[in-house]
Amino acid sequence: MEIRELVAKAWEIYEKALELLETGNIRDAAEKSWLAVETMRKTIMVASKIPYEKTERVNLALNVFSKILEILDHEDLLSEYYALNATLHGMAFYEGVLNEDTTRKFIRKAEEWLRKAEAILELASQIDASQLMTLEEEKMRIKARIISENIKILEIKAKENEIIRALKKKLVN
Repeated sequence: MEIRELVAKAWEIYEKALELLETGNIRDAAEKSWLAVETMRKTIMVASKIPYEKTERVNLALNVFSKILEILDHEDLLSEYYALNATLHGMAFYEGVLNEDTTRKFIRKAEEWLRKAEAILELASQIDASQLMTLEEEKMRIKARIISENIKILEIKAKENEIIRALKKKLVN
């Protein structure tokens, strides 16, 4: 997707959130607000030369997004991003535990975040963060191998424990 399309999509989603808010559907308004924020996060990454498909893989994308914001000297957006995630997506939508006033406040904060994020797109388009994504993918492959090897170690330890129990039992008998 192109940057302009993504920006338009983020704002369209946010407008839908406001419509839901007006009808009193606060829970869905919170989730739509979060979706708008997520769409703009992906937009910043695409502007930074990360293929859109890779922006959807949150386990990879968030570390790279963090580094992009660091490069752009806009790390404030990251802490706000996580606050919006926790409140709009986590607590309000999934847990349903935020009160109405707090949820409305964070829906408005999402709009502020969207404006700030949109304002750095030109700056983001001046960098090529694709190498950061390549390195993040390599780290994930290494982590997967480590986890696989850890499982093998646990299996070996289980076998050791079986042998120890068998040998102790043999001594007792």
